[in-house]
Amino acid sequence: MKKNLSALFFGISVAACAQLQVFTLDLTANDLVYDSNTNKIYASIPSANGSNGNSIGIINPNTITLDNTVFIGSEPTFLAISDNGQYIYSGFSGASIVRRFDVATQTADIQFTLGADPTTGPFYVEDIEVMPGQPGTIAVARKNNGYSPKHEGIAIYDNGVMRPTTTPDHTGSNKIEFTGPNALIGYNNETTEFGIRRLSVNSSGVTNLGVTQSVLNSFYLDFIYHDNKMYSIDGKVVDATTAPFVIGQFSNVYGPVAYDTYYNKVAFATYDYSGNITFKRFNPNTFLLTDSLPISQAFGNVKSLITCGNGCYAFASTGNKVVIIKDATLAVSETVSTPKVTIYPIPTSDFINIKSDTEIKEAIVYELSGKVVSRAVNQNNRIDIKDVPSGVYILKITDAKGNVSTEKIIKR
Repeated sequence: MKKNLSALFFGISVAACAQLQVFTLDLTANDLVYDSNTNKIYASIPSANGSNGNSIGIINPNTITLDNTVFIGSEPTFLAISDNGQYIYSGFSGASIVRRFDVATQTADIQFTLGADPTTGPFYVEDIEVMPGQPGTIAVARKNNGYSPKHEGIAIYDNGVMRPTTTPDHTGSNKIEFTGPNALIGYNNETTEFGIRRLSVNSSGVTNLGVTQSVLNSFYLDFIYHDNKMYSIDGKVVDATTAPFVIGQFSNVYGPVAYDTYYNKVAFATYDYSGNITFKRFNPNTFLLTDSLPISQAFGNVKSLITCGNGCYAFASTGNKVVIIKDATLAVSETVSTPKVTIYPIPTSDFINIKSDTEIKEAIVYELSGKVVSRAVNQNNRIDIKDVPSGVYILKITDAKGNVSTEKIIKR
């Protein structure tokens, strides 16, 4: 293990967004994920960062320091974290493998190859997602590194062992998201088909169920999925409940997007051709802008955007900065008047009880994908989740005064 404490640079937003504070860390990073159990941001650090490159970096979002680095492999790229925070999976540009990082032990775990084609050569990770409720199972969108189209199909791996059925190569889903334990949605961002695909996952592997063309219609687009909607990096919002169609547009954005379930906002780290970066938040229902903050402390293209706790956001830029943005209003409300909320038992097999200093107005249970699975709370502040599948969920509680709190729950 190597340790490197990086310098801290601090900046505060302009008066129009005075509640948003900006911090930066000198670090070259390709991707970021966040674990709420350890309250740490994990970064894939390439060799370009120097002596501690080719590693997973552990960032403390409270102190804005790189606390440690752990060697992971040659040129780590895309990261994905399991919903229980147990494992982080990394793809690589320098090796045709996936390697797993054990968060509890802070060590590199198993690694496995992705296969190869006699003509196009070895396969590499183009996107990677962890199956909800199954920390040992991942979906990988594979690619080759020397031909066009580069897509080499999607495969499912259980602790490094590939299920036999994969989707076809050449044209398919370059970018993917799980919509549930047995379903994926994907986008072809490589050819003019521009297809949105629904995919089914079972014990034998993964298959395409159908494709809708040209709903999104740009190359190289990525997206996130939340509550039956796709949010693309060019600001389009797609209803994916049945046949996908565009239902809205966030204006003047292009860059990584994240859904903030705490504030119920859609956040973008948008950038232009000159390398100017602006952090924006929008109302997901009206599509209207609520915050716009120029980021003078960093420049370049933005590689990823994540939430890192309540009122915290982080992104990595090609200008070799990791930027952490905090909403200062959250700290004020928590220290002054936020009522105490307790939930029990955790884990549970049937009911969740809520104890609060104030009347509970609403309680909603979400899958980690954002899908609502329960929103009923009886007069005894008890939620029935007997019929909810086993797994990890988010409970969002709103009291009569409008205070909102979120808690992680585990259904056995």
